[in-house]
Amino acid sequence: MLAVATLPVRERIQALDVIRGVAVGGILLANVLVFFGLFAIPANRAAALPTAAADTVARFLEHVFVDGKFYSVFSLLFGIGFGVQLSRGGDAAVPRFRRRLRILLGIGAVHAFLVWAGDILMLYALLGFTMPWFARKSNRSLLRWTVGLLAVPTVLYAVALVAWMLTGSPATPATSAVGVPPKILSMFEAMGRGTLKDALLGNLVFVGIRWADLVVTVRFPKVLGMFLLGLWTVRSGIALSPSAHRQTVRQWSLLGLSVGLPANLIAAWSMERWPYLMPSAGGLIGVVMQGIGVPMLAIGYAATIALLVVDGRRVITVFGPVGRMALTNYLMHSITCVVLSYGFGFALWWRVGASRAMFIAITILAVQIPLSAWWLSHYRFGPVEWVWRRLTYGRPI
Repeated sequence: MLAVATLPVRERIQALDVIRGVAVGGILLANVLVFFGLFAIPANRAAALPTAAADTVARFLEHVFVDGKFYSVFSLLFGIGFGVQLSRGGDAAVPRFRRRLRILLGIGAVHAFLVWAGDILMLYALLGFTMPWFARKSNRSLLRWTVGLLAVPTVLYAVALVAWMLTGSPATPATSAVGVPPKILSMFEAMGRGTLKDALLGNLVFVGIRWADLVVTVRFPKVLGMFLLGLWTVRSGIALSPSAHRQTVRQWSLLGLSVGLPANLIAAWSMERWPYLMPSAGGLIGVVMQGIGVPMLAIGYAATIALLVVDGRRVITVFGPVGRMALTNYLMHSITCVVLSYGFGFALWWRVGASRAMFIAITILAVQIPLSAWWLSHYRFGPVEWVWRRLTYGRPI
């Protein structure tokens, strides 16, 4: 195993906690559109909502500033977390890391099948098992793998487009949109109006759709690429001591924002005009811009937050406790929103648009900030974090 910079065992890196806390909030902003069924709402139902005009603006802004960016930040942090464990324990940390992944996979499975199908934990755990192999690569090789993996979705889309043009008729925006089959749509509607049984059955169908979407949108290499970039930042020392690399962090902030923002604006505009499926030349523009814009803006976000922490901007540090309890807060998002959305709860499914859903997300986060701080003033870990560590070490901690 290649050596990385060392870090005292019990020292926490505040910038990482704060970035993690902001990322959890950003993931909630993206997920609420799914929690309240807006990914499948019929067009006439969406247009009939009193907030329809504001919802259109909210969706566009979500595509530009939120969609894909914060799970990419979290993927970066996952790779950093693995690198930090290596820096503290060397090769001896690998068996414990694998044990942590198996437990995370179990937590994710319970979450996905019994609470909410949009779970990301299982994907992270499964891809995480590759990290010890990548840890044997050189720094230069890690960067090459990062660029290559992040480029895979664009390359595959271009190949699919060429194949589609050679074997069929290129799709137009009017004919290429793929609707939800009526039977599946009725199951989704039952989730928002029916009983707990309806919610559980609909969620099981949703699990299959979710994983099919992960394949179609080529999510796996995107996540793994950010894992490897995170590991590289530990190897380079940037993640372990952002203050000692302030100039580099500042450059990353400027580069990420200046490239990421315009690329995501173009991507959002393109996706509005040309659907992802079936492959089209216009769709390729959106895919290319996403392939560049999403990781760059994620890097820009992470670097900007780290810079604010390094410069002592206390307003951003309120997210630190949220980040220290990231797993607990992430799971609480699902429990809270499922109760608000589904028929056995407050039945807000298809009754709120994107703008109100995001307002709900901001309200939840506003509650979690002081609640996380209060909890950590009494306990060392969040409740789910405590369970995860307890199962990992097999003894009280």
